[in-house]
Amino acid sequence: MKTPAFLEKLKKYSLSSIIRVGCIVGLFLMLVILTIQGQSHWYIALALSLGLLAALCINFFVRKLAVKSAIYALEYILLMIYSVLFEAGMLSTIYSLILVDFYLNNSLKSNVVFGGLSYLSYVLSIVARAVLFDPGWASVAASLAVAVNELIIFSLVFTIANMLNAIVKKTAEAEKNLEAVYAREKKLQEANEYLKQAAKLEERNRIAKQIHDTTGHSITTIIMQTEAAKLLFDSDPPEAKRKIVSANLQAISALEELRKSVRVLSGEYTPFDLSASLEKAINETVEGTDIAIRAKTENLDVDENTAFFLYSSLKEGLNNGIRHGNSTAFLFELKKKDGKIFFLLSDNGKGAKDFKEGFGLRTMREGAEKLGGTASFITAEGEGMEIRIELPVREKGESHD
Repeated sequence: MKTPAFLEKLKKYSLSSIIRVGCIVGLFLMLVILTIQGQSHWYIALALSLGLLAALCINFFVRKLAVKSAIYALEYILLMIYSVLFEAGMLSTIYSLILVDFYLNNSLKSNVVFGGLSYLSYVLSIVARAVLFDPGWASVAASLAVAVNELIIFSLVFTIANMLNAIVKKTAEAEKNLEAVYAREKKLQEANEYLKQAAKLEERNRIAKQIHDTTGHSITTIIMQTEAAKLLFDSDPPEAKRKIVSANLQAISALEELRKSVRVLSGEYTPFDLSASLEKAINETVEGTDIAIRAKTENLDVDENTAFFLYSSLKEGLNNGIRHGNSTAFLFELKKKDGKIFFLLSDNGKGAKDFKEGFGLRTMREGAEKLGGTASFITAEGEGMEIRIELPVREKGESHD
């Protein structure tokens, strides 16, 4: 159901403003009636009415209590003059309406004081009229009786105005709290968006560094291996073949890493299958070569970072053994035991007397440490190479601290 147009316009104004306008309109109508009741002295009644109306309107825009009090005093003087000169039955309502604006902007204690003074001013004005125009205790008593009856009007306006005052304050407080909530929500959204952008930028920088370091290193190695194979092609065909096989493995590894990086940068997500990837790496190594690999692996349900690290470590270990150790046979084991993942890759290569970590093995060790584990490399001259990795088991979806 569509909200009426006039209600939509009312939403633009506060409740206090609407009440003030209502008071001005109500007072204006009453003053028109009082002016008409002035009869032959209507011009005096009109002047007093216009003075009251002007004072009320001015008081709506004044915020200092001292100035407002002075204007209220002027209004009560005008009302006392009016009540003394003219007999009217709506003076109690006018007295009460004049204080509505004060009721809406002050505490209950202040409202009680000013409300009491307003009522006292009204009582004095009608008693003064009785004394001037109809001296005697009977007239004064009758005026006091009227004042007691009119106390109902004062009390009713006082009660309604203070209830409205409480509603206005609670509404203003609720609106302030709501604005604060909206402001906090906006800041949270901005912070969340900033974190998302920062995370994207960090991921892109990481991938860019990975492409530069890993893929760039792989391509350099491929070039060196193929150049060496060309030089050995006639003099040592078996060695040239090993160089070509090593370069091929390095190219496959680099291509796989590059494809993964491109998928991440483009926003695509393809679940990484560890078992299938390990099997593929082994098949690509032994296919069309004299290299043998004996593998004993378990199906591990681990997070993607761990899975890709294990896959990359196998490829790096195979490539390292073929390229540097002239290995022709490997033993690969992957299992889970006592809350840990155990990775073992050993080869029958020539080993090394003075072993130093190269780029690939250093990257492997640092990667294991990032995942909360360790990587160790055991070798001796003529004894081949053994790579041992231990990682804590983390299921899919579990974060790395």
